[in-house]
Amino acid sequence: MGGSAHKVLVAAAALAWLFASGCTGGGDGSDERARVLVFGIDGGTWDVMDELLAAGEMPNLKSLYDAGIHGVLESRPPALSPVVWSTIFTGKLPKEHGVANWKTSHSQHRKVKAVWDITSDAEIATHVFNVPSTWPPTPVTGVMLSGFPLSGSTIGGNTGAVTSREGIKTARLAPCHTYNAEVVGEQMDALGVGEWGPYFEAAIRGRPSWKAWMRIKRLGEDSYYLTPCYRTDADMVMSYPDEVRAQVDAELGEPYVPEGPGWSKWAEPETPEYLAEHLAQVARNQTRAATMFASTPWNLLVFINTLVDRVSHPYWAYMRPDDYPTIDRDKAGRYEDVVREAYRETDRQLGELLAPVDGKFYVVMASDHGFHSSRDKTKFIGAHHFDGIYLVAGPGLTGVEGKRVFIEDVAPTILYLMGMPLGEDMAGKVMPDVLTQVGRPVKYVASYEDGSLEGTDQPVDDKTWEQLKGLGYVDGESPRQQQKKKAQ
Repeated sequence: MGGSAHKVLVAAAALAWLFASGCTGGGDGSDERARVLVFGIDGGTWDVMDELLAAGEMPNLKSLYDAGIHGVLESRPPALSPVVWSTIFTGKLPKEHGVANWKTSHSQHRKVKAVWDITSDAEIATHVFNVPSTWPPTPVTGVMLSGFPLSGSTIGGNTGAVTSREGIKTARLAPCHTYNAEVVGEQMDALGVGEWGPYFEAAIRGRPSWKAWMRIKRLGEDSYYLTPCYRTDADMVMSYPDEVRAQVDAELGEPYVPEGPGWSKWAEPETPEYLAEHLAQVARNQTRAATMFASTPWNLLVFINTLVDRVSHPYWAYMRPDDYPTIDRDKAGRYEDVVREAYRETDRQLGELLAPVDGKFYVVMASDHGFHSSRDKTKFIGAHHFDGIYLVAGPGLTGVEGKRVFIEDVAPTILYLMGMPLGEDMAGKVMPDVLTQVGRPVKYVASYEDGSLEGTDQPVDDKTWEQLKGLGYVDGESPRQQQKKKAQ
């Protein structure tokens, strides 16, 4: 039996045992408080998942779905990942938590405590992985690996580049690629058509203390895709504690990549097959990093998988070609399954994360928004929809379709499942079907805020803004450039 198939069966068996038990204790070296594993699917929608669940193509999610409460998680405007995930994990709305848009999308912009701050303050074992708006990383009673957007983590274009052997020397490519022309050429020569090479180290011109890693795919006889260069030097801090990043790299055998390639349909003429392939590689890398810590003692483990969102933006139209009258039908035929495969791959990664977890625990799943076809049928993209997904499974819960709830209800539900009080100043409440099935009364404290998080309204730096532009999220001059012009 193949390794991935075996892990799916192990995860399914573990879930079956878990949901047959009513015990909520730790049982693994953590304290006796109930444990909660949060698995976020950025951009997840039932519109795609229902089809795949019915076909038996998401077995790990199906185990949770059949045993848990599931329904629509309604987002709030603006449906931007850092804003919505900040609402999800604070239980408060943007005007309170401070992450209001892409200009204020770093961790220092948050003015209130997230669930991992609350649990860490209580000295409860907590791990946090790949959550948008958690860079720079902040202290937790465990491990944090930051999520996007980061400043300066990606060099050499957000998508990478396609070139030839001669082009690496003569074409107008990013300095990261041309500066490493010799080693890039050696890697090119070692590849057969259709093959990906391993990650290799790339030097950064003018920055001797910096280092980065990249990889190459040979597309044709003399056509190669060069990924962006992903920084891995000590100055690029993206973990708490600092040394965890190096430990993760060593265990993975390749660099941890916090932010994969982006794609702007307005700036790029062609949607390439290699984009989805590399996005899946990055997502596997991130999931493997989180899985390293899944078997360690914890009471709260949070991981956000961003593959579905990154794939749905550029490939959604090819899955729904009838919604786009002028779409290239040949391309739709080639790419019609790419979005569905992103969901299947996410399910496989869910199985990878669940497989090593011992003891009894709750699983909370959520998405920050869903997807639908763009209203502008001349732009072959997927667009955000306010209806996302939620699912809560674990000891004492049974599978039912739950009531529609809102993104601010996730954090209170997590705290409730852990047996912790809610802040009376939270906008959200415990999901009603969870409250009914668990049956415990809700406890409250006036607030978890103690003035330790002041937040800032100073916008993100120019490097972050340029990366966001490359990802297609923003346009125009950076807020800081605009501020400088106004001051002149």
